[in-house]
Amino acid sequence: MSKRNKLFLYLFVTMSVYALMLGVTLPELHSYTNGMALFDEKPVFDQKYTIRLLEYLGEEGGVYYQYRQIPLDMFYIVLFAFTYHQILHHFTYTLNLHKWRFVIWLPVIAAVFDFLENVCIFWVLHSFPQISTLISLIPYLTALKMTFGVLYLAAFVILGVMVLLRCLRKT
Repeated sequence: MSKRNKLFLYLFVTMSVYALMLGVTLPELHSYTNGMALFDEKPVFDQKYTIRLLEYLGEEGGVYYQYRQIPLDMFYIVLFAFTYHQILHHFTYTLNLHKWRFVIWLPVIAAVFDFLENVCIFWVLHSFPQISTLISLIPYLTALKMTFGVLYLAAFVILGVMVLLRCLRKT
């Protein structure tokens, strides 16, 4: 199998898991939240928002979040980091951009913050209604994850367009 086909396969598997979350687990979680955005969906929130969200989730929603959404999201995080690291590596190699190789680590860094965010969410859900000290870390981890996600996305689009233009010029 060619390198390009492997990348498309990785992308297909990664996006399939993401589609499963968008189509199944996240709508189920939203049925518990009374319209409130989940941690991953809101870039800035405070402790009051978090407590209100946890109250709306209740025990059943909290268990669903802990044992359905978070494990699936953890699997997605690994796929995301691997797939987009590989794609950015391919782009920088194709474009011979050795000085820009650091961008291949942007999805991995975003994934690390996403992983840590999920660990904190899991423990906050587990300890609720007692308020864990980890509750104050979640907004920062979410913001860092989103920051590195935006940086990764910008690199992906810019490098992807550059690779596409190079391919079009060759034909």
